[in-house]
Amino acid sequence: MGKAIGLGGVFIHLHGDSKELFSWYEEHLGLDFSAYGTGFLEGEQLLTITFKRDDSDNMPYLNFRVDDIEEIIERLKKEKIHISSDVEEYSYGKFARFVDPFGNHIELWEADHEAYKKLVEEEIAKYKKDKTPMI
Repeated sequence: MGKAIGLGGVFIHLHGDSKELFSWYEEHLGLDFSAYGTGFLEGEQLLTITFKRDDSDNMPYLNFRVDDIEEIIERLKKEKIHISSDVEEYSYGKFARFVDPFGNHIELWEADHEAYKKLVEEEIAKYKKDKTPMI
Protein backbone atom coordinates (compact mmCIF):
# COMPACT_ATOMS: atom_id res chain seq x y z
CA MET A 1 0.00 0.00 0.00
CA GLY A 2 1.26 3.48 -0.80
CA LYS A 3 1.81 5.95 2.03
CA ALA A 4 2.79 9.54 2.55
CA ILE A 5 6.57 9.85 2.93
CA GLY A 6 6.99 13.56 3.61
CA LEU A 7 5.41 16.95 3.43
CA GLY A 8 5.11 18.66 0.09
CA GLY A 9 4.24 22.09 1.38
CA VAL A 10 2.61 24.21 4.03
CA PHE A 11 0.31 26.90 2.67
CA ILE A 12 -0.64 29.52 5.22
CA HIS A 13 -1.50 33.18 5.29
CA LEU A 14 0.86 35.47 7.21
CA HIS A 15 0.15 39.14 7.76
CA GLY A 16 2.22 41.62 5.78
CA ASP A 17 3.22 42.43 2.21
CA SER A 18 4.76 39.35 0.54
CA LYS A 19 7.84 41.19 -0.71
CA GLU A 20 8.52 42.66 2.75
CA LEU A 21 7.86 39.29 4.44
CA PHE A 22 10.24 37.47 2.08
CA SER A 23 12.95 40.11 2.59
CA TRP A 24 12.63 40.08 6.38
CA TYR A 25 12.80 36.29 6.70
CA GLU A 26 15.63 36.06 4.18
CA GLU A 27 17.65 38.59 6.18
CA HIS A 28 16.84 37.34 9.70
CA LEU A 29 16.53 33.56 9.31
CA GLY A 30 18.59 33.00 6.16
CA LEU A 31 15.68 31.54 4.19
CA ASP A 32 15.98 31.37 0.40
CA PHE A 33 12.88 32.41 -1.53
CA SER A 34 11.40 31.87 -4.96
CA ALA A 35 8.39 33.75 -6.27
CA TYR A 36 6.21 31.16 -4.52
CA GLY A 37 7.78 31.08 -1.06
CA THR A 38 10.53 29.14 0.64
CA GLY A 39 11.61 25.55 1.20
CA PHE A 40 14.53 23.58 2.54
CA LEU A 41 17.06 21.90 0.30
CA GLU A 42 19.58 20.85 2.93
CA GLY A 43 19.60 19.17 6.32
CA GLU A 44 17.36 16.55 7.83
CA GLN A 45 13.69 17.41 7.92
CA LEU A 46 11.90 16.88 11.22
CA LEU A 47 8.28 17.90 11.26
CA THR A 48 5.15 17.73 13.36
CA ILE A 49 1.77 18.21 11.72
CA THR A 50 -1.00 19.05 14.17
CA PHE A 51 -4.53 18.57 12.96
CA LYS A 52 -6.02 20.74 15.71
CA ARG A 53 -4.52 23.89 17.11
CA ASP A 54 -5.28 26.49 19.71
CA ASP A 55 -6.92 29.51 18.09
CA SER A 56 -5.38 32.04 20.47
CA ASP A 57 -3.47 34.88 18.82
CA ASN A 58 -0.11 33.88 20.29
CA MET A 59 -0.20 30.26 19.11
CA PRO A 60 2.54 29.92 16.47
CA TYR A 61 1.50 29.14 12.95
CA LEU A 62 5.06 28.35 11.88
CA ASN A 63 7.88 26.50 13.57
CA PHE A 64 11.27 26.91 11.90
CA ARG A 65 14.11 24.51 12.68
CA VAL A 66 17.30 26.47 13.30
CA ASP A 67 20.94 25.63 13.87
CA ASP A 68 21.78 28.16 16.63
CA ILE A 69 18.72 29.39 18.48
CA GLU A 70 20.59 31.50 21.03
CA GLU A 71 22.42 33.45 18.33
CA ILE A 72 19.20 34.13 16.44
CA ILE A 73 17.26 35.21 19.54
CA GLU A 74 20.09 37.53 20.65
CA ARG A 75 20.22 39.09 17.19
CA LEU A 76 16.44 39.58 17.15
CA LYS A 77 16.56 41.16 20.62
CA LYS A 78 19.24 43.62 19.46
CA GLU A 79 16.98 44.53 16.54
CA LYS A 80 14.08 45.21 18.97
CA ILE A 81 11.98 42.26 17.73
CA HIS A 82 9.44 41.21 20.38
CA ILE A 83 10.55 37.90 21.92
CA SER A 84 7.41 36.27 23.32
CA SER A 85 9.21 33.28 24.83
CA ASP A 86 12.92 33.12 25.61
CA VAL A 87 14.83 29.92 24.89
CA GLU A 88 13.36 26.93 26.71
CA GLU A 89 15.18 23.60 26.73
CA TYR A 90 13.57 20.16 26.56
CA SER A 91 15.05 16.70 26.10
CA TYR A 92 14.41 16.88 22.33
CA GLY A 93 15.62 20.43 21.71
CA LYS A 94 15.40 24.14 22.42
CA PHE A 95 12.45 26.40 21.58
CA ALA A 96 11.77 30.14 21.52
CA ARG A 97 9.04 32.35 20.11
CA PHE A 98 8.95 35.83 18.64
CA VAL A 99 6.54 38.16 16.88
CA ASP A 100 7.75 39.37 13.50
CA PRO A 101 7.35 43.03 12.51
CA PHE A 102 4.11 42.13 10.72
CA GLY A 103 2.43 40.68 13.85
CA ASN A 104 2.92 36.98 13.04
CA HIS A 105 3.81 34.67 15.94
CA ILE A 106 6.72 32.38 15.02
CA GLU A 107 8.42 29.54 16.90
CA LEU A 108 12.05 28.48 16.49
CA TRP A 109 13.32 24.97 17.27
CA GLU A 110 16.91 23.79 17.59
CA ALA A 111 16.35 20.04 17.53
CA ASP A 112 18.24 17.24 19.24
CA HIS A 113 17.71 14.86 16.31
CA GLU A 114 18.27 11.56 18.08
CA ALA A 115 16.24 12.45 21.17
CA TYR A 116 13.37 13.71 19.00
CA LYS A 117 13.31 10.60 16.82
CA LYS A 118 13.28 8.41 19.94
CA LEU A 119 10.46 10.46 21.47
CA VAL A 120 8.36 10.19 18.29
CA GLU A 121 8.93 6.43 18.05
CA GLU A 122 7.80 6.04 21.68
CA GLU A 123 4.72 8.22 21.10
CA ILE A 124 3.76 6.24 17.97
CA ALA A 125 4.08 2.93 19.85
CA LYS A 126 1.99 4.29 22.74
CA TYR A 127 -0.74 5.55 20.42
CA LYS A 128 -0.87 2.26 18.52
CA LYS A 129 -1.43 0.55 21.86
CA ASP A 130 -4.21 2.73 23.33
CA LYS A 131 -5.49 4.80 20.34
CA THR A 132 -6.15 7.87 22.53
CA PRO A 133 -5.59 11.24 20.83
CA MET A 134 -3.98 13.95 22.98
CA ILE A 135 -5.49 16.87 21.02
